[in-house]
Amino acid sequence: MKTGATGLRAYPLRGDWRFRRLAAAGAPGSWVAVELPHTPFVADLDGRGHWFGLCEYSRMVRLPAGAPTGRCALHLGAAMHTATVAVDGVECGRHEGGYLPFETDLTGALRDGAEHTLTVRLDNRDNPDIPPGKPWAELDFNWYGGLYRDAVLRCYPPLHITDPLAADEVAGGGVFVRTLAADGELARLLVRTQVRNAGLLAQEYQIALELWHAGELVARQTGPRAVLAPAAAQHTELELVLERPRLWSPSSPALHDLHVTVLAPGGTMLDERVVRCGVRRIGFSRSGGFTINGRRLRLRGTNRHQEYPRAGYALPAAGQRRDARLIKEAGFDYVRCSHYPPAPEFLDACDELGLVVMDAIPGWQFIGGEKFRAGCERNARELVRRDRNHASVVLWELSLNETAMDGTFMARMHAIGHEEMPGDQMFTCGWLDRFDVFIHSRQHGQIHTWRNGDKALVVAEYGDWEFYAANEGFDQATGAGVLPREQNSRKRRADGERGLRRQAENFRIALNDTLACPAVLDGQWAMFDYARGYDPVRAACGVSDLFRLPKFSWHFYRSQRDATEDGGVAWTGGPVVFIASHWTPDSARCVRVFANCEEVELRLNGKSLGRVRPLVDDTTRHLPHPPFELEVPEFRPGTLEAVGYIGGKAAAEYRVATPGAAAALRVVVADGGVTSRAGEPDVLCVHASIVDAAGNLCVTDNATLVRFTAEGAEIVGSAEILAEAGVATVVVRIPAASTSYTIRVQSAALGEATGRVTR
Repeated sequence: MKTGATGLRAYPLRGDWRFRRLAAAGAPGSWVAVELPHTPFVADLDGRGHWFGLCEYSRMVRLPAGAPTGRCALHLGAAMHTATVAVDGVECGRHEGGYLPFETDLTGALRDGAEHTLTVRLDNRDNPDIPPGKPWAELDFNWYGGLYRDAVLRCYPPLHITDPLAADEVAGGGVFVRTLAADGELARLLVRTQVRNAGLLAQEYQIALELWHAGELVARQTGPRAVLAPAAAQHTELELVLERPRLWSPSSPALHDLHVTVLAPGGTMLDERVVRCGVRRIGFSRSGGFTINGRRLRLRGTNRHQEYPRAGYALPAAGQRRDARLIKEAGFDYVRCSHYPPAPEFLDACDELGLVVMDAIPGWQFIGGEKFRAGCERNARELVRRDRNHASVVLWELSLNETAMDGTFMARMHAIGHEEMPGDQMFTCGWLDRFDVFIHSRQHGQIHTWRNGDKALVVAEYGDWEFYAANEGFDQATGAGVLPREQNSRKRRADGERGLRRQAENFRIALNDTLACPAVLDGQWAMFDYARGYDPVRAACGVSDLFRLPKFSWHFYRSQRDATEDGGVAWTGGPVVFIASHWTPDSARCVRVFANCEEVELRLNGKSLGRVRPLVDDTTRHLPHPPFELEVPEFRPGTLEAVGYIGGKAAAEYRVATPGAAAALRVVVADGGVTSRAGEPDVLCVHASIVDAAGNLCVTDNATLVRFTAEGAEIVGSAEILAEAGVATVVVRIPAASTSYTIRVQSAALGEATGRVTR
């Protein structure tokens, strides 16, 4: 958010907080110093020992010198889930709902310029009136707690552009950008801006727009002069026309910076916002599919829970960007934000990478009474107001996932979406057929037979449940009806080659089937393993584990991207080849290779075992790039190599070697090519890989105990970790002020290793 000399000033309140838990009875806990984002407890990897209760954050605050003299408000990006904001013990505001931002007016409390005590009290206990509403112990995901997103003191000038949520205006507040038309020759944008006068005198002003792309001014417009009375607010609509516009799409995510300026007579800037947006038009229909700018796309997708190991929801901006990049790197161009609103920074990264998004309100298998329903309506409005300018968001799940909703409720939620986003670019969706787009899971069995006129179908989930349980008779509480474990998709890396191959095979079968149905998008379940309330064991159905380490399935989906696709520095594409084997004495002799090449050659210890084309049968024929299979006559230890060919020339290669005895440790800081910005905190995984003398990962090692120590960073949770499939992992938190940190790992048998990072 850009600020001018007299415009909005945003003062981050990241540090200098104190935190304590408040006991239900007796004395509260001791104050400890914390930095935001923060979670009130260290999360267990399987969701055990979850903490619920009251907690409190406190810090000193004063109106900064030189701050604008209009409205002053505390902006909280999210607070789980009932918040009370007070200054010097006097309540200033309350908010219910744990996933969306809100502002609390502090103008009167801070007007004197003195230092005051700011307190935020939170309650994250079960509450049937606050979505998702369902008791945690019956929920298929976790909510956590705390001030887990940003906190900012916003000081507005007397005449200012409003905050879209605080304004509470239907299809209004703040800046709202709509693409009315767009093709290769011309685009038209409608920009609606609300200005409020918090001063004591009437004020004349006008709105000026400038649209920039890659440092080039591409359109500008200035509105008529208007006069605004004290305490009044009004909207101004202006149209921008772009010639030969750069359009946003998954393959070319062109973004624009829209500068919206409030000018006084004479041209003095009174306030300004910079809104990042994409110029694009979308459509959904059964016959036409999903289109962007008139082009039909059939995108592969996934589902993502936003939790992070140990940190819960308290994942800073760099971590949000890493997750988005991992999704794109894995071969996905679409992500469903299940089952609640994601962090704005995650959507920012989706805008940049070209990841299409299904946004969602909080909900899973539960609908409550009138207060709960009112909360759902409020969440729907606030979700659209917060995220309406994101080019990546194309679907709005204003529906409670897998919930038996009544017609009145669904009609209201659908109407809210279209009230908040007028025109033809709002597409609501839900798992019952009462919305613009019908979303359906493969396990429910209708993806090939459902039809409702020309309405589009999206496969919301596939690949997990249909291999896990018989739909009829399965009892969530007792587990009755679960299918044999060896055939399900819930596999950890410790399950070894056989388990990881099974998961990849299930996803291959399910993806092939969804591609044969008339759906316009599909979403695999799920991107990352996750903990949940109703089961004390994490759901291991991710293509990556909790620590963002890829399984064989990650490479399978990556191989479904065409070799011509490449994101340059943003993400890695191009020709790929991967051997789905650990190449140990227990490995399958029928070696499976995932590749987006025309042919694959397999070599063992330098000797060619043959060159084959993709395997095409009933379980692969609809895949863009079916897998390859080659038979190895007998196991011989050494190096197995796959070479992928395109046009007769070697285009990609991959090697896997039989691991020898463990010989050393290797430190890997998993920043995924995304580093945190200066002055920002970070949370990421650090891996200690157990390798043999040749540097090969000892993938069968599930017994080595590794001890981690850190300087300039904090290890979150235990510092002594048992290896899983040759890798021991800790989560580290990097303070905002830290410019470098060192991680040391040590094992009694393998010595130690050190990793140093400067940022």
